[in-house]
Amino acid sequence: MGIEKGRKHFVCEALYDIKALQDIITDFHSKYYGQLLVKIIGSDTIPFFLITHNGAHLRLIDTVQQFETEFFRIEAIDIDRCRGTISLLRAYDYEGNETNVIADVVRLERTSTEKSIELGSISAIQLLNPDLLKKKFIIEPKW
Repeated sequence: MGIEKGRKHFVCEALYDIKALQDIITDFHSKYYGQLLVKIIGSDTIPFFLITHNGAHLRLIDTVQQFETEFFRIEAIDIDRCRGTISLLRAYDYEGNETNVIADVVRLERTSTEKSIELGSISAIQLLNPDLLKKKFIIEPKW
């Protein structure tokens, strides 16, 4: 198995695991507590960004809603063809402005936009804190 094939294999397996965890969170129902895991975690999404072979973060554009992002959620994975369907997450800073600077991101918002991507050009995945999907903007008065 060559290095390139090994990278593809790792990325596909990692995204497959993330998808499986999201499915467990979403599909787990308790007789007495309903969707207990979603209630405890506060979200059904494990956000991440993808790093390409040249070390840059993968950025995708939503041409309908007119935004660019490097933050994603896995929706489906075809492990045999090493392709994934990801939805785009919109990132916001403390003031509510869109941002792609990871240090400025305080909240991520799910969108309905999905893209199918070939995972052969991806070399790494970085998970992000799921709490970013449930943060509310609270601006306290200065005085």
